[in-house]
Amino acid sequence: MKRINLPLLLDTLFAALCTFLLFFTALRYYTKNAYIGLIFGICGGLLFGALAFLYISGKQNKSLLLSRDEKNKKLLSLHLSLSSDGYIKNLFKPCLGEEAKIRGKRVICGGHSYFFNFKMQPISEDDVARVIKFKTPDEKIIYCNGASPEAAALAAHFTVKISGIDEVFALLKKNNLLPEKYVYEEARKIGLFKRVKSRFTRKLCAPLFWSGTALLALSYFTFFPIYYIISGSLMLLLAAVALVVN
Repeated sequence: MKRINLPLLLDTLFAALCTFLLFFTALRYYTKNAYIGLIFGICGGLLFGALAFLYISGKQNKSLLLSRDEKNKKLLSLHLSLSSDGYIKNLFKPCLGEEAKIRGKRVICGGHSYFFNFKMQPISEDDVARVIKFKTPDEKIIYCNGASPEAAALAAHFTVKISGIDEVFALLKKNNLLPEKYVYEEARKIGLFKRVKSRFTRKLCAPLFWSGTALLALSYFTFFPIYYIISGSLMLLLAAVALVVN
């Protein structure tokens, strides 16, 4: 069952409602005709609501794709850090060319020697130095999760290329070799209560308190105080909840 995209739905309805109220109020005021205002208000609301839906959904899809790739990069980084050397070399071998061959701790192909050093921390100068000392006429390339600034500078000085997790992810994705299941992939779902609780931080207390207090104060000067009283009371209640649960 497909989940309802509530933020997209609410934003679309908000844009449509604002447009409707703007058109209806303006045209009713200038034409003195409520029907004309209502017709153009509905048409304007539907038009701008549709445009808002297309624009917001496009932004959401792009953001979702980027966040999904970032999540997969982190999972891949952990996966490779916990995988054996043999697994890693066999995983990358098909990406590097038809003539690629495994030679000890590296894979060679077309005048290139590929070294693999995946670990939780960025590779250090010592890691790069071991590759520099390796005797081979080939161009040396290190695949890793990342490198420290010092290691990157040392590699650049000795013309050793470093490819981090961004390049690694792009290479495996291009060749359809991303793992189907990552090692220790987080499968447990976060409960609704924990997700709601995580949103209530102490930072919310002050804005909710002052907003609620302001609405209660305004209830003394309006013709419809009940709405201000309910909204203000609700905000004060949420401020108290945010304070208590943290």
